[in-house]
Amino acid sequence: MPRKTQFTAEQIADTAFRLVRKGGWEALSVTAVAKEIGSSTMPVYSYFNNLDNLKDAVAAKGWDLLLEYETKRYTGDLWVDQAIGYVSFAMAEKKLFFCMFDARNIDFQRKMRKAHWEYLGGLLDDYEGFKGLKLEEILLIRHTRVMFTHGLATSAIADWGTPIKKENMLEHNVVAASRAILEGYKTTYNCENKSIAFIDQQLKILIREKAELMEWNKEKTMQK
Repeated sequence: MPRKTQFTAEQIADTAFRLVRKGGWEALSVTAVAKEIGSSTMPVYSYFNNLDNLKDAVAAKGWDLLLEYETKRYTGDLWVDQAIGYVSFAMAEKKLFFCMFDARNIDFQRKMRKAHWEYLGGLLDDYEGFKGLKLEEILLIRHTRVMFTHGLATSAIADWGTPIKKENMLEHNVVAASRAILEGYKTTYNCENKSIAFIDQQLKILIREKAELMEWNKEKTMQK
């Protein structure tokens, strides 16, 4: 059978993605991809120009796969299931997870995280648990749970995270923490002086800026 000489960017990115899932960034090189597809390095460079661009394509595929995990049904609670999916992804794709969250390309990672955050937030527009809450409250609640979830994910794939891997422990941990965060913020905001003094001031500013941007985008969309 004659060797295949034409390849698409998607085929090359898929090949790179498979290498990284198995061996991390250490397994990825232009030469390694070329060897896998049975070609010279020319097709790889013609589509991606350099290894960093190819790594960005791999990371983007990782974010797509993460979203598949986060939108699965685990408990039937949409918000809880997003967190369970995040941790489940980390446990199933340890090497890929580490590659996606390294410090290689901070700007690209920030772009991916922003798009991811907004998409998951859109799925929660009618979430019953957030009914009656202000946008700033919802963002603070989500942000706090994200911090918990990422910490749980990194511990779950470390040796000291073994208990999380036991049957139903992941679900129990995420459900309990999510309810505590949600009800805790509700209680705090419903207190007499609406005090949230325990929240870092800079975090409050960041959340407020995101809320203002979301409101502005919503108004612009309605005007179209």
